[in-house]
Amino acid sequence: MVELNSLYDDMRTQQVSLYTYDVGEETSVTIELNNRYAIFLDPFRVGSIPEMKRILAHELGHCATGCTHKVSSPLDLIEKHEYKANRWAIERYIPFEELHSAIRHGYTERWQLAEYFDLPESFIQKALNFYFSARQRKMA
Repeated sequence: MVELNSLYDDMRTQQVSLYTYDVGEETSVTIELNNRYAIFLDPFRVGSIPEMKRILAHELGHCATGCTHKVSSPLDLIEKHEYKANRWAIERYIPFEELHSAIRHGYTERWQLAEYFDLPESFIQKALNFYFSARQRKMA
């Protein structure tokens, strides 16, 4: 299970500041200034604790990988940065070994894995897609 405290510990370790703030149409944004990062999160747009964990994990992925971009950046750059942030979050908070162990212990449905990790099903699906495609490429 992913605990909020582990996310907060990672923020502290990475020296990332967290601010609750209305960021317009987005639920959250990460901003880098002088090699320091801040996450701005609108808690009123977050529907659940698992969703908040997913958002923080993703935004921490931007900080850990240094993948931030201007709003006006080309779509291909934005997609690369989003992929890298998600990949970092998946590998950090849903490690393959833990996912494999959960499946071996009978958590075989996406909703069961979501409950096990306390993350949204959509994020579990991203993890399954990531690990499946990564393993598939290694075997080819």
